[in-house]
Amino acid sequence: MTLPSLLELTPSQEAVVMLPFDGRHLVTGPPGSGKTVTAAYRAWALATVGRPTALVTHSNLLSQRTTHISARLSEGIRITTFHRWLRTFWNDNFACNPPSDDAGEWSYDWAAMLDSCIDRPPSRVDDLVIDEGQELPPDFYRLCRFLAVRITVFADEDLGLGEGQTGLASIGRILRTGGDPRLLSGNLRSTREIALLANIFRVRPPVDPEPLPHRTGDKAVLLHCRHPDAFLAQLSQFIAANPDHSIGIICRSTELQREIHRRLAVRGFATSVESYVSSDINRSVVDFSSHRVHVIHTASMKGMEFDAVFAPDLDAYPEDPTGASARRRFRVMCTRARNALYLVHYNRQEPEIVADVPHDLLERRHI
Repeated sequence: MTLPSLLELTPSQEAVVMLPFDGRHLVTGPPGSGKTVTAAYRAWALATVGRPTALVTHSNLLSQRTTHISARLSEGIRITTFHRWLRTFWNDNFACNPPSDDAGEWSYDWAAMLDSCIDRPPSRVDDLVIDEGQELPPDFYRLCRFLAVRITVFADEDLGLGEGQTGLASIGRILRTGGDPRLLSGNLRSTREIALLANIFRVRPPVDPEPLPHRTGDKAVLLHCRHPDAFLAQLSQFIAANPDHSIGIICRSTELQREIHRRLAVRGFATSVESYVSSDINRSVVDFSSHRVHVIHTASMKGMEFDAVFAPDLDAYPEDPTGASARRRFRVMCTRARNALYLVHYNRQEPEIVADVPHDLLERRHI
């Protein structure tokens, strides 16, 4: 993905970029509406008037992707993760790491943090632009309100994946943004066919019907493979036949990530493929400029987008397909794809999460 120019922003995106620089703002929009792009331009707009500005994401991979697409805007903007920003802020103002609670170093004692800020108010707080704000805890927003942080939050609670996330209404109430969230309209990413499939997995219907994309393409494919070798052959053929495509392979286990990466490298794609594994120091940094095939975990897929997406382990989606978490996860995965989506399973029976999807929305193939 490349960053559009200012002249290519939609009217709703431009209106968000130019919101008043003071105050606290909440922005929402469906998948593909350009929340990350608009967040990058919003941070740039704040930085151009000399404000110290941080663009905060919920994951390390999203932070790296945002840095990649925003390279020409990055002067004056610090793009970072939530945990990294919070620790830097606390060390700058209190010369120590933020206090943690009994759940571990990544779980914070927000009451103690608030007491510290009351006793010794911080001398410097960035203007904040938050991407995927639904993934951050409500106590973080309470701290921001106390500190009178100028903040713009981009969030979509229908796509939240983590525990302890915060709904739009709660973010607005805590920050006292006033009124309804600003809306980024339309799906600018996916084809109509992919959007129609993804909409099946919505947890709740939208307040107002969302317009479907005008761009059309092929239906998503449910691929029944007799053996993993058959899938790897199909995947290799697709990679070779589409040299200009970015390809995301989204797995539910790091073991499968490593196996697919290894086998693609053996098949001659070592210079094209890259894996992201947050817990592996050798695979925690990716290069979006030189690799076009990315093998990632479902935990890191928020904010990503690829020309084509493969889900190679649909048999590993055993949850109740009527459950909210399963539907959210599956919708997020589907909406990462711009043009092509392949869902792969090996068991004879179709995975329950897609078994009832009609054939006019999901093509079935066997190899």
